[in-house]
Amino acid sequence: MKTPLQLTFRSMEHSDALAAHLQQRVDQLDHLFNGIISCHVVIELDGHHHRHGDRYKFSINVGLPGHELLVNHLPKEDRELENAYAAADRAFDEADRQLADWLGRRREHRPETGAPQK
Repeated sequence: MKTPLQLTFRSMEHSDALAAHLQQRVDQLDHLFNGIISCHVVIELDGHHHRHGDRYKFSINVGLPGHELLVNHLPKEDRELENAYAAADRAFDEADRQLADWLGRRREHRPETGAPQK
């Protein structure tokens, strides 16, 4: 990645362990496509629910050459006790899918370079 990971914690304290987990997930994205320009992750404590525990919202913005991926993971009311790591993994799983789709579309539109010349 060309720029370091930008990480923003809202309505909660910074966690070095969670930051390390997020960096690991960003490194996995970078391994899938090493042309990632930037990545900004926002984690927000969406509130505490008596029965379901803390709720976390994630926003992931991935800058690519000529394109941008945006993932928003919002807590579901029926999900029980999804901790910050599980919410992060769900958000990054979606980012993985979006990046794979983008790479597939990019390959489809790229002209063949090894075609024989006449």
